[in-house]
Formats: sequence, C-alpha cells, structure tokens
Amino acid sequence: MTSRTPRRHRRLALLAAGTAAAMVLLPGAASAQVVHSAQQVAGTPGGPAVPPGDPVAPPKGHPKGSVVPATPVITEPGGGIDPSNLGGLVGGLNPNPNPNPSLTGAHDGDEHHDGDEHHDDSPDSRQIRDPKPPDHASGAVLDLDLLKSQLLDITKYDATIEDNGKAHSDSTVLGLGGSRIIGSSASSDSKSREGDNGDALKLCNVSGGVLCLSLLYHNAVATEDHDSSLAAARGGLAALCLGGHDKDATASYECNGILSLGLAEGFGIAERDKEHGHTKADSANELLNLCLGKREKLNTPCEGLGLQVLHSDSKSKSDKPETDRHSFLVGIDSNGKSSYLLDEPFALAIPKDCGDSALLCLFLNQGKSVIFHNPKGAGSAQEALRLDVLNRTLLLVLGQAETLAHETEGHEHGKREEHGPGEEQGNNGEEQGNGENQGQGPQLAQTGADVAPLLAGGFLLTGLGALTVAATRRRIGKHSI
Repeated sequence: MTSRTPRRHRRLALLAAGTAAAMVLLPGAASAQVVHSAQQVAGTPGGPAVPPGDPVAPPKGHPKGSVVPATPVITEPGGGIDPSNLGGLVGGLNPNPNPNPSLTGAHDGDEHHDGDEHHDDSPDSRQIRDPKPPDHASGAVLDLDLLKSQLLDITKYDATIEDNGKAHSDSTVLGLGGSRIIGSSASSDSKSREGDNGDALKLCNVSGGVLCLSLLYHNAVATEDHDSSLAAARGGLAALCLGGHDKDATASYECNGILSLGLAEGFGIAERDKEHGHTKADSANELLNLCLGKREKLNTPCEGLGLQVLHSDSKSKSDKPETDRHSFLVGIDSNGKSSYLLDEPFALAIPKDCGDSALLCLFLNQGKSVIFHNPKGAGSAQEALRLDVLNRTLLLVLGQAETLAHETEGHEHGKREEHGPGEEQGNNGEEQGNGENQGQGPQLAQTGADVAPLLAGGFLLTGLGALTVAATRRRIGKHSI
C-alpha cells in the first residue's frame, strides 16, 4: 500500500490539472462565440447592436405623430411637389396619409397644417384655395359662373411642370361652358412641343410694321431636355403697337414703338433647372393696359407714361424659397415708377357673414401666400376682384393669378445618392469586418483559432487522467481479493 500511494497521488494530481485547464479555457471560448454573434447582428465589427427598423424621431416639418423609418425611403418625385408635387412639390418622404396631399399640407381656406410652413393670408380670403401641386403658373383675366356652372372664360392660361419633369401648357383666349373655343395647348412628351399657336386676325404687313394689330392671339410652349423643363402660355383679346416696325411683335409688351395698347392680356411661365433642382414660376394679367413708351413685361412698369386697369400677378421660386403677389384696380406709371389706386384688400358682405345665405359678397385684392420647407418651396394666389351674388348664382372673378414652385433633386444630388446614403461607409465596414487583413480591434476570429488547440490539449489530459485512475482502481481491486 505504501509503495502505490505516491503513484496514485501523482495520477490524481494529473487528473486535477487537466480538469482545471479545461475549466479555465471553456468560459473564454464561450464568451468569444457570444460576442461574435452580436457583431453579426449589428453589422459592424465591435460596434453596438442596433435592432433593425428602429424608428427615429421625425424631422422638422413632419406632422405630429408621424414615424419615419430609420432606412430612408426613396420615392419618385411627385407625389408629385406637388411644389406641388409644388408637392410633393414635389422628392422625399411623405408621411401624409392623404392620397392627394397638397405640397404645403394645407387645406382650403384658413385651416392650415401645423408643419414648417409660413402663411400670409389677406383678411376674408377663405374663398381662395391654397396653390396645389404640381408646379405651375396660371391665371385668368375673367371667369364667369352662372348657377354654379362655368359660363365664360376670357384669357385663361396655365403652364405646368410635373414632378417627373414633364411640361404642358394651355392658353384659352375664349372659352364657353368650360370648353375652349379659341386657344392652344402643348406638351413636352409629344412630338409637337408647340400647339396651334396663332392669331385670329393680325394686321401688320400692310403697314410695313408701322401699325400692328393682333386679335384673339394665343401661344403655348412646353419643352423638356436632360437639364431643364419649360412651360409657357399667353394670350389676349387684342394688342396694338404703333411705330414698332417689328412684324413679329404680337403682345402689347413686345412693342418697341411709341404706343402700345392691350386688352385682356395674360401670360404664365414655369421653369425648372434639373441640374440644381430649382424651379420658378411667374404669372400676370391685366384687363386693360396703355403705354406711351416701352414696357418689358406685364409685371413691369411702363418706362414712359402708362395706365393699367385690373392687374394681378404672382411670382414664386424654390431656391431660398420666396413668393410675391399683388393686385390693384388702377395703376399709373411715370418714368418707370408706379403708383396704385385701390390696391389694398377690401371686403363687403350683405349680410356681414359671406356664407350660404349671403345676398352679395364683394372682395378686392384678396390673396394668400405660403412658404414651406418639406420639400422646400413657395406659392401664392391673388385675385383683383371677386363678386358673388346669391351664393354663386352669379360669380365673377377678375384678375386671378397663381404660382407654385418647389425644389427637386438635381443631377449633382442624384449622383451622390445614386448608391444610397452610407453605402460607401458600409463597404468600408465590411472590409474592416473581414478581420483577416486587419491588425486592430479584438480580432475574435484569431482568438477562436488560438483557443481550439488549448481546448483539445485540456480534454486530452483529462481523458488520460481518467484512464489512469480507472486502471489503478482495477489493480487495487485485484490485490485486495
């Protein structure tokens, strides 16, 4: 017994050493496997695990209660703004549940959305609707409704650019019952980008350009290419130019002579710079204008002596968004400077509340403006005169102008976003996550490779120790018998 005791102790010590080595190495291997799995879920080496689809706080300008997913949703502009799209407008996230939302998120009348918009409305302007997408420049010299049905249109025009860049325009010099009698239209997606432009009567050649008279003239243009979109429409009942000697002059403001006279003239133009995503729109019309001298456009004063009657204009642009609107009943120009009579908002209602039971409602120089930031843009609408008798039994609108413009994604922005935000970062992360060629970080893959041989050695020692103890017990049993 005494000779076998030290040998048995050595065997037991060997068994204990092997077992201890395995116990020490096993927790390290298990912890390495757990950390490695967490990194696979997070998608970055050594970074914190982030559950997929975790919502983030909505950016400024979104409706209260809206949730924006962490992964950006890229949608086609238009929705599209919508400007309309201005909005949409007009190119990004649109959490508005309304299937046909306005770019501004606003409703008709004074019920405005609690977003990032700035409204500037004239008093008693509830009868005017907010400008709605797509981006446009529109207006009319005269709209007449009878028994809540459209009866007569004089010089009504519209120039529109859709959120996808398509342009179309329409000019109606004379319309009856909602149908165009004299006018033209154009679209950029057709082969003919200019409509049936023309003049019902133009007298110019017989006088050698000294006296030019255009009656019932109309023009519509719509073009689109890789870098820009353009829509323009204009028209008028009559335009007279004296001493201009330009046989191509049609509108009164194209006259370079000593006198020009225009009756029921209007124009609208919308332009988009696709490279930078900027849009601008301009609309103006007048019932009567007279200029002794030169005049560049309907929304600029006569450089000599001029007179305008029932004028309305609206102008908007999306780059550093701003909008401007103005109307007046009488304007007088002298040497390029204008003074106005009756250009302040005015309202008269009998009885006081101009509602369904009103006998008569008269509004002068009413309008509303909006500047918005999601997407960025602006728009405005203006009316020189509105007369409503017996709840639209007879409705007369004179001098209506409206514009809307919103930002879209330009070429430069599109190139940066072509592969998706953060993809370049993600690729770098994948390269760093390989671990085979990197010499930094915890390098869990190498840790796992080093642990495997040690684990094998520990289990081997444990097995040898167990076999030794079993053999010793068998020998002890034999001697005892």
